Amino acid sequence: MLSIICTNSMALTSWVPTGSMSKITQFTMGAIDRTNPASNLIPAAMTAEIAGNAANLLSDIKPGYMLGAKPRQQAVGHVIGIFAGALACVPLFFLLFLPADASGVRSVERMISDQFAFPAALQWKGVAEIIARGLTALPHSAVVSMVVAAVAAAAIEIARMATKGRFGLSAVSIGLGVVLPPEATFAMFAGALLFWIMGRRHPEKGTRGHEFWVEGLEPICAGLISGAALMGIGNAIANVLMN
Repeated sequence: MLSIICTNSMALTSWVPTGSMSKITQFTMGAIDRTNPASNLIPAAMTAEIAGNAANLLSDIKPGYMLGAKPRQQAVGHVIGIFAGALACVPLFFLLFLPADASGVRSVERMISDQFAFPAALQWKGVAEIIARGLTALPHSAVVSMVVAAVAAAAIEIARMATKGRFGLSAVSIGLGVVLPPEATFAMFAGALLFWIMGRRHPEKGTRGHEFWVEGLEPICAGLISGAALMGIGNAIANVLMN
C-alpha cells in the first residue's frame, strides 16, 4: 500500500514522501509497543526505504526505456548501487555527521547543528516521543492542524474524483509544501513558474527557445539539483578535512 502511495506521488509531483509515509508504520508499530522506540523506528525506516526505492525504480524505467535500457538492466543497476552506496555513505556519515571530539569520543548529541539540521530525523524523533508519551505531549494547535489537514485532504480527493481529475488542487502537492523546508518549496514554485512562462513564450517546436526551455526542462532541473547536492557535500567534506 505504501509503495502504491509513493508511486502515485512520484507520478503527480516527482517527489517521494517516504518520511511522511513511514509515519504510518511507525504509529502502527508504536501502538503495539510504546516502551521501546527502536521497535517503531526500525520497521518505519525499512518500509520507507522499500516504498521509496520502489517509486524511484519506476521513475527510472521510462527514461531508461527512452534511452534503450531494459528494466532488468536498471534493476541490476539499483542492486549494484546498494553496495556502492553503503561503501560510500558509511565513511561519510562518520566523517561529516559523527566526528570525534578532542578526546576521540563520538557522541550523537552533537549531530544536530546549524549546518546539519536533520529536519526529517527530528520528525522521526518527535513521532517516537508522541508514541511514548501520548498525544498529550502535542500542543493543542498541532492537534487542530492535523484534523484540519485530514479533512481538507479528504475533501480535495473527493473533488478530484467527482470532477474526474479536472480539479486543480492536489492534496499530495499541498501536503509536500507543508512538510518540505520553505526554501525547497519556494525553489520548486519559482522553477515551475519560470519554465511555464518560458514555455508560453516559446511554443513553436523546432525553435532554439523551445528546445532549451521546454524539451530541456528535465535535464536542466536534474543538473541544478544534482549540482547543488554535490557542491554541498564537497564543501562539507572540505570543511571537515581543513578543520
